[in-house]
Amino acid sequence: MNAFILGGGISTRMKVDKAFLEFQGKRLIDITIRCTAGLFEKVYLVGREYTHPLLAGSFEDSVKGIGPLGGILSALQKTDMEYNFFVGVDYPHISQELILHVASKLTESSSKYDGCIPVAPDGFHPLFAFYGKACLDAVKRCIAAGDYRVRCISRNSRILLLSLAESLDKDRLMRAQKSLVNINDHEDLSRLRDQGLDDKKKI
Repeated sequence: MNAFILGGGISTRMKVDKAFLEFQGKRLIDITIRCTAGLFEKVYLVGREYTHPLLAGSFEDSVKGIGPLGGILSALQKTDMEYNFFVGVDYPHISQELILHVASKLTESSSKYDGCIPVAPDGFHPLFAFYGKACLDAVKRCIAAGDYRVRCISRNSRILLLSLAESLDKDRLMRAQKSLVNINDHEDLSRLRDQGLDDKKKI
């Protein structure tokens, strides 16, 4: 499998480039690269040009102005792997444990799925998910319909919606929920620090 980090553009809510925000003394983009590079054959950054020794490459979205869906389109057009992991650049506690869990449920399933989206108690996480090359047509249909929400993919292809509450024990579920905390605005960043999640302990 390959991994694609979706890191394009300036957040409309943060009003700054989230990729280069610092968290625990490191930039979010570097945290994400290092985590995924430890698991995947190749890691690419989508949405911007960027050089990093652990990246296999980086490239711009082929369709701009439609958010992460444009990055997913570009990645699925370029990938040489059947399944690919996609993650936003704003998960500061991204976890290899959770990535492996989601991947295992996708590949071990007796049914053939085009991808897998984890579903936590707080909802769906389509930007911490696996999408196969078979999703490419679904992405194109979403774009043609003007529906740029990433969740649109699951309505146009066969996606495994993985309940973390049902597939993990209590302790692992707690770690997974921390891994899925993302930063959408300055309030989120402040709340993470207030809750003690912005510490030196790796989750």
